[in-house]
Amino acid sequence: MVDPPEAPGRSDEPRRRRHRGIQYVGVGVSVLFLGALVLVLLSNGRVQGSIPGSDSILSLAAIHRGFLVGTAGGVLESPDGKTWLAATNIPREPVFVASDGTTSFVLAGGTLKSTRDLRIFGTLATGVTGTVIAPGLDGTLYVAAGRSIDRVASPGGTPLPPLPAAPAPGVFSMAVVGDRPDSVLVGAIGGLWRTDDAGRTWQRILGTPSQAVLVDPSNPQRILLGTPGGVLVSGNGGLQWRQTEMRKDVHGLSQENGKFFAVTTERVVYGSNDGTTGWTALTP
Repeated sequence: MVDPPEAPGRSDEPRRRRHRGIQYVGVGVSVLFLGALVLVLLSNGRVQGSIPGSDSILSLAAIHRGFLVGTAGGVLESPDGKTWLAATNIPREPVFVASDGTTSFVLAGGTLKSTRDLRIFGTLATGVTGTVIAPGLDGTLYVAAGRSIDRVASPGGTPLPPLPAAPAPGVFSMAVVGDRPDSVLVGAIGGLWRTDDAGRTWQRILGTPSQAVLVDPSNPQRILLGTPGGVLVSGNGGLQWRQTEMRKDVHGLSQENGKFFAVTTERVVYGSNDGTTGWTALTP
């Protein structure tokens, strides 16, 4: 007896279903693979941040005993740039820090403090209004508040008159040029300005947002600048600039014993022996 012929296409239906199932599985595997590949590509080159918290990074100070990072919610301290704790007796508010390589300075709650060991913070002055500080000669601290720049003498030091006015509102960064108390660099969102006559005149030397500025203590003609695109360096006092190997968003620069440090928005401190090459993350 001969079986009746099957309806057209019926014998192929299970095979088609199996084929579609294999296709769906293949598509699912491909999606998972592509998703993992995207995650790898997105994370490539990123460094896990070691600085805890989520408050915006404002500044960095390096000394022999370690680091201070000023944030929008207080100060963090670290002996090695890898492990961090909240600094004691510092208000949990926007805090700016700075360093001359030996002493770190902190401005918080209207009080200027200093430390050489990250443990004991001595009071330098009270009733100080400002957001950005920079160390000068003989322990003098330059304090920017709005468009004014005061110069606060160390205890027993000789007071200096304030600078007439900052060149732009919203000062982000500031540095004194070498041993010249009247030569000051001021960074803001509109660029970097320089005065060599105690603020009577200012020259805009760069139009890049200037979030951190550092003058090389061994060569006052050499300036490092922290920008959203990384660290720039000038070897002639700011007339010409070039990009360094640091290409991350830098909010703080500091130096100690000939080594340069930068803190980025990814909450990592990087170190370099020359400030241009070999930037290495200080991570656990």
